Amino acid sequence: MKRLVIVSGLVFGLTCCYMRAQEQPAMHAPDGGTRERLESLTILPATNASFVATVTTEWTSILVDGSKQTNWNHRTVARDSSGRVFQERRFFSPRGDKEATMISELDFADPNRHEMYVCRSQERVCYVRQYNDTPSVNLMPAGQIPNGKGSIERDDLGRKTIDGVDVIGSREITTINAGVVGNEKSEPIVKEFWYSSRLGINVITKRFDPRAGIQNFVVSNISQSEPDPKMFEPPQDYRVVKMSGQ
Repeated sequence: MKRLVIVSGLVFGLTCCYMRAQEQPAMHAPDGGTRERLESLTILPATNASFVATVTTEWTSILVDGSKQTNWNHRTVARDSSGRVFQERRFFSPRGDKEATMISELDFADPNRHEMYVCRSQERVCYVRQYNDTPSVNLMPAGQIPNGKGSIERDDLGRKTIDGVDVIGSREITTINAGVVGNEKSEPIVKEFWYSSRLGINVITKRFDPRAGIQNFVVSNISQSEPDPKMFEPPQDYRVVKMSGQ
């Protein structure tokens, strides 16, 4: 009988605790979190300017205590002689410069068919939309930015050869005046570019922005031979979804 009382008391106590836990209100609604994506390299369609290369991205965030946190990834990009463009998108990792990280997305741009396939690996779905192959590139002239927002300064860094590719260097310093974006004091944004006119890409890009940290992008292992045509074919086992207007 004594043993029965102890067991019954234990069960009653657990039941009470479980009921009280179930009655506790939720402390907050689901948190959506924060997602960030870097656009490290713009590859425009161009005929007879084929290449295959590796893009390595180094992203250093400046934390509130002044310390730094750095992550990397490296990914494959390519363009064929007809102007089709392929780009991998990969997640970041503290060892992403040495180890291949998981693919998040595969992008296939075809200027001949005016189609862009954005293939999401986690969904195994390719979203197809119209591809506008003539984006405008408008550089704001050096000097004062209108409405007192700040100023732009540009410097010529000369020429050199990187990975067998001739490039021209420039530095751009954009100073944002205090209060323009909620900043308490003026903030400089510094960018350095090493541009290949032959390939139409920035082989090296360095960015410093107090809001986003330090971002360095390097294009390496550049081969100017014609890529394998299979690189420009979306995965056959992915579901295809055409966006509106397609």
